Amino acid sequence: MKTNVVKNTIHELIDRIEDEELLEIYMRLLQKEVSHTESSDFFQNTEQQLINRAKASIESIEKGRTIKISDFKTEIENWKKKRSTK
Repeated sequence: MKTNVVKNTIHELIDRIEDEELLEIYMRLLQKEVSHTESSDFFQNTEQQLINRAKASIESIEKGRTIKISDFKTEIENWKKKRSTK
């Protein structure tokens, strides 16, 4: 589905909702997503910031500061659940 169709459908659905509390929840969710997207764009980093990040990652690996892939996947799943409910 094209973005403009989705946006129009969302607008139409929102126009039909009368529950103020529900509308406020949707508003906070959308505001958080917009804020999060604007503030955490990976590609807004400078080249030097990316180099520094890569060097820090290599240093962490060399010092043994790693986790098992299964633990990493669990952390990601927990992060996604936490992010989707706020």
